[in-house]
Amino acid sequence: MTDMIKVIIADDHAILTKGIKMFVEQTDDIEVIAEAKDGEELLDMVKIEKPNVILMDIDMPKMNGISALRQIDLKYSSVKVVMLSMHPEEIYGNTSRKLGAFGYVSKTSDPSKFIEAIRTVNAGELYFDESNHSPKTNKLRNQRKLSKRESEVLQLIASGKSNKDIAEELNISDKTVSTYKVRLMTKVGAKSVVDLVNFSKNYPFAR
Repeated sequence: MTDMIKVIIADDHAILTKGIKMFVEQTDDIEVIAEAKDGEELLDMVKIEKPNVILMDIDMPKMNGISALRQIDLKYSSVKVVMLSMHPEEIYGNTSRKLGAFGYVSKTSDPSKFIEAIRTVNAGELYFDESNHSPKTNKLRNQRKLSKRESEVLQLIASGKSNKDIAEELNISDKTVSTYKVRLMTKVGAKSVVDLVNFSKNYPFAR
């Protein structure tokens, strides 16, 4: 008998999670062993449940999917992560792949795609649309010079820190962190925290 593929679904939308779970569990080789509502809860579950595959939403509270992906890739490299998003793959697919995801599925996809993705990544193969992963010019404005404090905030955002953690580390208020985050997004032309993380990988931070 084939071993069951143990899956955790991480998404803060309960209806979507239940829908995916219901469809996935109609198979005879996949079992949903846990559900998480945010990245922090997911990391706790991974340690206990030891899944084979994680289906993870990019946009989650407390710790978003990109930050959680970085932690999972560092601590649980044997776990295969498939990113879920309402956004098409060409927006966040490259970032997810570079940070260790094995696949990417749009939430608007046919439900059969979730099962196909789980089986594919569990076998150690990638599940991406290769047409979205040809080299592209970075649209973020890398030439923009950041102040020392902006640079510090950006590095902490990229490391997956929450606003509260950043505030404590830099001895500033949560509100000030939010102000810096908005300023950074405006300055570099980012539309989301994911874009800031992507920008940070190419920014020449002082050593």
